[in-house]
Amino acid sequence: MPNIKSEAIFYPGFADSKSYRIPSMITTSKGTVIAGIDARLADQRDNPNKIDVTIRRSEDHGKTWGPAQKLVAYAGEGLDGAAAIDTALLEDEETGTIFMIFCHTPGGVGLWNSESGIGFDSDGRKQLYDQNGQCYFLAKDGQVYDSDNNLTDYTVDDQGNVNKETQLHGNIYLKKGSDLNERLLEERTSFLQIIQSDDDGRTWSEPRELNVMVKEEWMRFIGSGPGCGIQLKQGKHAGRLVFPIYFSNEAGHLSCACIYSDDHGVTWKRGESPNDGRELAGEILSAETISEGKQYLTESQVIELPTGELKYYLRNHYGIQRTAVTTSTDGGETWGEVTFDMALVDPTCQSSVVLYPDLGDGKVRVLFSNPDDEKTRVKGTVRLSEDGGKTWPYSKVIEDGYYGYSCLTVLKNGEIGVLYERVYDYSDWNNMDIQFCTFTLEWLKS
Repeated sequence: MPNIKSEAIFYPGFADSKSYRIPSMITTSKGTVIAGIDARLADQRDNPNKIDVTIRRSEDHGKTWGPAQKLVAYAGEGLDGAAAIDTALLEDEETGTIFMIFCHTPGGVGLWNSESGIGFDSDGRKQLYDQNGQCYFLAKDGQVYDSDNNLTDYTVDDQGNVNKETQLHGNIYLKKGSDLNERLLEERTSFLQIIQSDDDGRTWSEPRELNVMVKEEWMRFIGSGPGCGIQLKQGKHAGRLVFPIYFSNEAGHLSCACIYSDDHGVTWKRGESPNDGRELAGEILSAETISEGKQYLTESQVIELPTGELKYYLRNHYGIQRTAVTTSTDGGETWGEVTFDMALVDPTCQSSVVLYPDLGDGKVRVLFSNPDDEKTRVKGTVRLSEDGGKTWPYSKVIEDGYYGYSCLTVLKNGEIGVLYERVYDYSDWNNMDIQFCTFTLEWLKS
């Protein structure tokens, strides 16, 4: 094995979860490493599934880790449970606030069966539906109004429990038909949500909804990068917070984009997708209307070059087993031509990319992590570019076997950390752990 330090920080049975997937990670300005993960309590599968957002923190560059902190959990159990899935982390270095975005889906709902819609009315009230399809509106104080805006006898508490007088009538987050007392359910779609911490990740807020700001009625699924976001440091958009996301249209076909905030995370906007206006095989595409799987652009990560240009790395399904790349000169609002970096071999998997801090020698160092194989998620490789991603002269294999999703971070001591999925026993896909390892630039170049 390569000469690097590695340990499993999430593994089957840890903190009462059978499985873990989808790493996210940042190093805060105070030097704390925050590792985010899906705690898939009963099974490793994607949603529909009971999935909780969990983190661990390290205050010594990843040498030791604190206990699991469960940040978000919704109602339900097992494969019928509601999900909080696919996290991404970002720090606003100007305020010290740390943000995490993720996808919430109600029980029974996942990527492929999310219905179109944002799930809210024009006043930002959550839309609820009874068993006959009648629409209701949930106000922020828990009161429920009917479609004529009349106050009803229903109330919904902070956990989603539906009450009428003193009787419990199910939970809005549950799978449809799973509770005999069911009365009202939230829309059967996907919700992009955000939480934040103002104390270096020790405590976190309740989830806040982003759909009303960044999702369209024609969108079905919406989810994060996953991995990490960035804060821009150059030019007129300096200070902007940027998170990559992806989403599906009414036909179920996928595109990606970035959401951004210019007011320290209070409000968010969605930029265009690289699929908007993209010319492919003589056709001008649109994220709203694309209809072929080969046009998919899905999980994505972004960096800012010293010029202020954003470079966006995209998982794609075009059939060219390479990572797709595009650039933006307006802070992620629009994108240029989508190309394929022929050095970045890819079996169609999420990847991670981060900028290494400037060492003052004129080199623009970029780190990239993914499984370096055209067919299978194996041969986990970290690459180094010293010219802003134009070439990748250095690489090291850090995991010979299974290497799934990953997330890179640069530690305060200058070392590099990577969090990645490893299957250690193929007899059961629940036998996956999440490895954290560290290495240096010197090792990568040796």
